[in-house]
Amino acid sequence: MGLTFSDIAKEIGVSTATISRVINNDSSVREETRLKVEKALANYDYKHRAKRKSTERSNANSVMIIAGQLSNPITVAYIKGIRDGLKNSPYKVFVAITDYETKNEVDYLQYAKDNTFAGIFMLNVIENEALIRMLNSIESPVILVNRYLRSKDTDIVTVDNYRCGFLSTQYLINHGHTHIAHIAGPSNSITCQNRTLGYIDAMIENRLKYKPQDIFHGDRTYQSGFEYGLMFCKIKPAERPTAVFSISGTMAEGFADAVIQEGLSIPDDVSLICNDDSSKEYVRKLKITCVEPNILAIGVAATELFLERIKNPKSHLRRIVYPPVLTENGSVATLIQKEAQSS
Repeated sequence: MGLTFSDIAKEIGVSTATISRVINNDSSVREETRLKVEKALANYDYKHRAKRKSTERSNANSVMIIAGQLSNPITVAYIKGIRDGLKNSPYKVFVAITDYETKNEVDYLQYAKDNTFAGIFMLNVIENEALIRMLNSIESPVILVNRYLRSKDTDIVTVDNYRCGFLSTQYLINHGHTHIAHIAGPSNSITCQNRTLGYIDAMIENRLKYKPQDIFHGDRTYQSGFEYGLMFCKIKPAERPTAVFSISGTMAEGFADAVIQEGLSIPDDVSLICNDDSSKEYVRKLKITCVEPNILAIGVAATELFLERIKNPKSHLRRIVYPPVLTENGSVATLIQKEAQSS
């Protein structure tokens, strides 16, 4: 029995998807990598067989959703919205999970291209050269959901993430908070960057100062929010922020559990607000005031963009932006009233 793709890939230190891209003359592969793969294939006397047309047609009614993780309820809601939007269409939905790894994003895009999927919905995207090259080589519609790319135009449906950050921070300021900490997200996420920029601009516009240590970069997980909560409790009470703005409900939950475990109270000791509320199911300790869009509506709107693109492939690209909505859940104290009562 001859060597398999997996054997060859392991031998030369590349992925099987990379070998597939070289065989299919994909322009996204670097020249040095292409030469390396071609040399290995020649050494092992590999003969490429053309893809059968029946295989190419088999995914004409399939779409792929590429998501970071399924642990985030917001991601699940986006997926439900997309599935709902395609309910009365002929399209089947497949979900691919990347664990927020660029290589996995590119590999799934390659798979969708090689297997002629009708369209691709990307729920997370980390902008880099390899991803852009891959996207430039795909002819099927690619819809970005709550994401955008600086270096490539695509159809997009999103929430105004800058506004999410600004509105959340301004809400805390309007309730008398002047020392506000921020649980930010990964620095390579444009969505997180925009929410953090909204926080920074709200602070600057209100002539409030923030220190580098007031911004904690989490990784969107409950554990990173919990980690910051433990760090927060070690700050001297006189120097401790009176409020915290988290870019996600999941990290806000972790933060809340940590500070409550350490004996602090929300909102009496620290106020808390978050974006992308996953705390609708968070009933263990409290409900968290949040700023969020209509997640299901965004998912459905993404399918509408896709179906329009299928009908009119050469029409102008569209960007649909939803405004965020603030829901008060009692996790923010009003310091102004406290000061008035004590005077």
